[in-house]
Amino acid sequence: MPVRRDSSVIHFTDTGSGEPIVLSHGFLMDATMFDRTTARLTAAGLRVIAVDARGFGETVSDPDEPFTYWDLADDIASVLDHLDITGPVVLGGMSQGGYTALRFALRYPDRTRALVLASTTARANTVEESAQYRAMATAWTDPAIPLEPQARALAPLLIGGTDADQEHWIRRWLTNPDRPRTTAAWTNLATRDEITPRLPEIPCPALVLRGHADQAGGTADDASALAASLPGTQGLSTVIAGPTAGHAVWWTHPQPVSTAITTFVDRVRRTEQVSSG
Repeated sequence: MPVRRDSSVIHFTDTGSGEPIVLSHGFLMDATMFDRTTARLTAAGLRVIAVDARGFGETVSDPDEPFTYWDLADDIASVLDHLDITGPVVLGGMSQGGYTALRFALRYPDRTRALVLASTTARANTVEESAQYRAMATAWTDPAIPLEPQARALAPLLIGGTDADQEHWIRRWLTNPDRPRTTAAWTNLATRDEITPRLPEIPCPALVLRGHADQAGGTADDASALAASLPGTQGLSTVIAGPTAGHAVWWTHPQPVSTAITTFVDRVRRTEQVSSG
């Protein structure tokens, strides 16, 4: 299902009929990474709206047109406008999807009911990280450079989980005929801005999730810093346990992630009921 915004056509899926939760996926993934949790979330009374970010999935955008995570937040707002959803929603994001969700909450506080932030951070890259991303981008977007060695080296860090969990995404990467389409997305990743000082501006309830073995951007230090800065977390983060619970824990460990989310949303509901008298 598409919605046009500026020169881009933003694709999204819309499943269920309950309270809306809008999901934003991780880098080099797409909205299908949420498929394993959709049934559990809809069974808990949630309407799951999953959005393909620019450069990924079925969203169509100019690979040479720069954008930021603030633009991706605006893309989500356009999807909500298209669906006539004017009330506040739960925003969920994994990794780069968390970067987008945090910026949505800052730009659209009245449209943000709660946040679910998995494997993510609010900090900018270090100089070394930015340089690494730029080098990876050069190799990933050049059709003359073999992709499979890159994909197989990256999957354990970016995906985690079992070999089958990783192979699913490796196959998708290798069968994508248009590697340069991710050019602007790589630049966005390498140059994202620092928003940690602004996190106290986000008052809504927030759930911070991380995989026990994540070393790609949802580390213990990242999760602790995020939870400490967001008032709505009460300083706490949730760890998905296990030696294979890595970066894409939303994909690799759908049952405990779904349970954490539905428990959190139930708590938000109860708090709202008490507040409304």
